[in-house]
Amino acid sequence: MTDQEGWDEGIPRPIFFLSYAHSPRGAGRPRSVSNLWETRLFRDLCEAVTDLSGWDATEPPGFMDSGLNVGDGWSERISEMLAHCRVFVPLYSVHYFKSQACGQEWAAFASREVISVAPGAASTAIVPVQWVRVPEDRLPPVAKALQFDHQAFGDGYRTEGMQPLLKVSTFQSDYQLAVYRLAQRIVDVSEEMRVRIGACRDFQEYDSAFPPPGRRRTLRISVAACDLGHLPEGRAQGAYGTGPDEWRPFREQTADPIARRAAAVAREWEFHTTIEPFADEAAKLLAGRQPEAPFLLLLDRWTLLDPGQRETLRRLDAHNPAWVGLMEPWDPQDPECVTRREELRLLAEQTLVNLRAQRLQRARLRGVDVTASLDEFERILPHVALSAMHGFEDLDGGPDGGRPVGPEPGGSPPARPNLRDEHIKRGPEPVNGSAPATEPDEQSSPVRGGGTP
Repeated sequence: MTDQEGWDEGIPRPIFFLSYAHSPRGAGRPRSVSNLWETRLFRDLCEAVTDLSGWDATEPPGFMDSGLNVGDGWSERISEMLAHCRVFVPLYSVHYFKSQACGQEWAAFASREVISVAPGAASTAIVPVQWVRVPEDRLPPVAKALQFDHQAFGDGYRTEGMQPLLKVSTFQSDYQLAVYRLAQRIVDVSEEMRVRIGACRDFQEYDSAFPPPGRRRTLRISVAACDLGHLPEGRAQGAYGTGPDEWRPFREQTADPIARRAAAVAREWEFHTTIEPFADEAAKLLAGRQPEAPFLLLLDRWTLLDPGQRETLRRLDAHNPAWVGLMEPWDPQDPECVTRREELRLLAEQTLVNLRAQRLQRARLRGVDVTASLDEFERILPHVALSAMHGFEDLDGGPDGGRPVGPEPGGSPPARPNLRDEHIKRGPEPVNGSAPATEPDEQSSPVRGGGTP
């Protein structure tokens, strides 16, 4: 996407953009099920806005990202609608204000210039909805600053919020009134305000409009992978781009790089994510610097054929950092992966002894060697991320304070006790089995899947 402002007049401008917090998906549960009530509101609101505005375009008068899968141009589509829509409609809830993606959507829309046709009117094109009641002291400053009168939406809406009116059949008349009045407000604002067409900039590049909560769950993501300038002999270019962050191990399933998919899934579990260059993150760790956040490492096994990369990963593993979660995406349908699977599996076992064993113990991912599909990757990632978070939180404990120990002069860095021996004592674990539990936590049953390629 470009940063140029402008708009193709052949593209209808949606009247409103519905911004809502996605419910974290469980094992295989699609967004269309997770956010059923928001989708119902959207349909009813589109119908009311169409009637009130005279909208006659073939597209709906509003936009909601329901039905868009993460990847396949999802961020481009959302960014385009945020740059073109006339009114921004956020569904207030505690979960909404904890969502990094929702804060970025708000920031992207708020970056556009707004002027009022009516002199003296407040220059805002944001029409909030009380989805569930949120205490005043839990609203972020940008929400508190909006002076919005909900009196016209009815007593049921003011006391309960929109979602309860949807769910409880005895509130149907209250719900219908609230939707109609909300549609009126959206149409009025769209006619009274002029919102300049925004730059087609990826909304994920904006800083969230919401300050982080007191206990911020941050996850730093890095990719150790090949790129077009550093491919081992015999490796085709199809899965790679100009940098490691463009690695697409499941390119037949999605056009999105795996790092972006990882960030999107982590945000659904309320992590604030950043994608960091692996070389920079490894250098900090090897220098003995205190980590700033838990760390998710996405490893392309083909990069282990590079002696320099392999040595960096070996030294990183020697620190045995509990705050680093390891995932190894692997496409079993790739003929090159099939041909050299045993060679690359042995390299991974020899190079990442501690991180791989730690994955078995801390994340309870027993029997998981690689993630062999995009669906499996997205199901397992929350478990690995939460395991890394718990390891990060443990840094203040233990006999040495749990802090990373820097290398001794002239020698290798001392490591924590090696986890491999404990794994050997327990014996082999089954490889195949059930999917992860819906809510990953410390009491989750073991997760099985993946297998050894």
